Amino acid sequence: MSKQLKDIPSYLHIMDKTTVKTVKNEQWSIVELVDKIEKKEISKPKFQRKKKWDIQPKKENNPNEREYIDFLYATKNSAHPITFGETSDNKLKNIDGNNRIHAIKHVVDKPFEIYPEYLTELFDYINVILKDDVTDREFLLEHFNNMPYHVIIGLKFNRYFDTIDKKELYTNKLKLYRDEFEAYIDNIQSILKINGRDRFDETVKINVNLFKNYSDGELNKTYHDINKYNNTLSEIEGLASWLYDINDFTISDNVLETSIKNEIIHFYKENSSNEVLSCYNFENNELMNAYDFIIGFQNYCSNKYNILEKTDNNGLSLFFKLYKSLYNGFENTFNSDNINEFIENIIYSCDILKKIYNKIFTTQINDKLFNKKCETKFTSLKKNNLYIIISAIIGYKKMNEKENIIINSIEKALLYHFFVSELDNKNINNKIHKSFDSIKYEAGGSFIDNMSKSLLKEPSKISKDITDVVMTNLVKELLSENNNPIERFLDNGKKKNDKRKPRSFFEKCLLFYYYKEKVPVNFLNNKFSIEHIFPFSSTWSNEIDIERIGNIVPIINEINNKRNNKHISEYIKLDNLFGFIKFIDVIPNCDNYDNIISHNKSPIIFDNDKYNNLCESNEMNYLNNFIKCLY
Repeated sequence: MSKQLKDIPSYLHIMDKTTVKTVKNEQWSIVELVDKIEKKEISKPKFQRKKKWDIQPKKENNPNEREYIDFLYATKNSAHPITFGETSDNKLKNIDGNNRIHAIKHVVDKPFEIYPEYLTELFDYINVILKDDVTDREFLLEHFNNMPYHVIIGLKFNRYFDTIDKKELYTNKLKLYRDEFEAYIDNIQSILKINGRDRFDETVKINVNLFKNYSDGELNKTYHDINKYNNTLSEIEGLASWLYDINDFTISDNVLETSIKNEIIHFYKENSSNEVLSCYNFENNELMNAYDFIIGFQNYCSNKYNILEKTDNNGLSLFFKLYKSLYNGFENTFNSDNINEFIENIIYSCDILKKIYNKIFTTQINDKLFNKKCETKFTSLKKNNLYIIISAIIGYKKMNEKENIIINSIEKALLYHFFVSELDNKNINNKIHKSFDSIKYEAGGSFIDNMSKSLLKEPSKISKDITDVVMTNLVKELLSENNNPIERFLDNGKKKNDKRKPRSFFEKCLLFYYYKEKVPVNFLNNKFSIEHIFPFSSTWSNEIDIERIGNIVPIINEINNKRNNKHISEYIKLDNLFGFIKFIDVIPNCDNYDNIISHNKSPIIFDNDKYNNLCESNEMNYLNNFIKCLY
């Protein structure tokens, strides 16, 4: 790393054949800095990161605007310089200090968002004197809260309301309280000054480094050198600088290239929101660099497939991780061959993931049977989950594996991962089940990278240990945990558990796979209800679980609505028009049903053992069917 900028001599000449490059140290007042910002003489270049500081302290040791402004008040000097590149037309590009610039501009524009407590006494007073006048009270509170530094510092109470066209408010309601108001304002003005005397914006000096006659590439290198060892800069933010000049590649698919460029345009527009400096915007006729490509391509795939997150700044984003793993890093790897191969592998992987998504969450089944809440399981996959999954898919592709085998392998790994997440974490025995979850990650860094490389070479690892026995044992554990027998009545005689419980993901999966296997496709276009074989309104002695999945069956709405809590034979009577019930072998015949429950006045379960046996039989039916579908 080069010398820290604070050690650069006050006037350094660097000669080359054509220009004189200089680095100067200057001191500006805050007024001067803000004036240049407002005149748009300072811009934020492409490689500079988006502002990150919170306004108020949130976590220990996290930089924030409040503590930085406190520092300026205490020292009257910025200490570390803010760095700019100066162009030939005297425009400035901010190389380092974006967060500090935002903090300074913020306290000048809205000091009471930095120091809200300074208004507390004044606001308490306004709330008292205007307690019955909501409109004027709210106006004053909001107006003072948003008052810029120069206005509050120079405010003369008796004249101010003329300047904002509120003379009547002053004359009719506030003039009477002038002395008290001025005392509060004098106090606020005093604490906003340095030592109660000097204006903050005129007294504080900001140290500035000006790099004159440096190219954008050289300014980018300066930014990279300044932040190389700065642990507040995320890895992906560092790559924005490191990959800045890498653009010697061609994307063979022109339509895709245009789509990626559109995402890049949108990315930089989003990055410019809430920034005080004029920001870089990507143009369609520009060359994208390697950083732009990865960002734009991931955002394109996120929008197209709806199963991936967009790029974030929390460590490396997904596609950067994948590219790094596939090509053993970033240095000297961004060429046309690698980039087009990467595009092909990623598009293939996303297509496979979408097919798996549609297989598990087919739109043929309505929301009642398999609702949107279940579909969010897919979007719950984190960056490292997808890093593992896509690495395996690409590994399979490189082996020329058949698509149906890839889909089945990833489907098993995904379902196991989703099911494991629903286990009771308090049960220490569940660690055994969790040990077979190949998609989970318990460590980042080299561990997850090595796992990716391993799957690229041997993709079958993602599901080979999830055998039918392992999957069966997991589902049996879930069935056991979800069977919660209770007594029907409370001590006061009222029914317990009078609300139907929401169905978990694993339960819906068992039902869904059962219906995909058992029911002809044309029936799946009907609207379904998930209903109880033995009515939910039933009563019983001792303890059973009326909500266990073995007592649950999805039924076509028109059939179910007419049954209500009547005898099971109603299904047979009502099914003449549909011919549906014959495919559902978990519904007992009338004899077996009558051996468990009576319907004299209201349904009463009188044989708990037979009820439980039938439920267990149905649950095994659902489970065995599920295993058959997967294996």
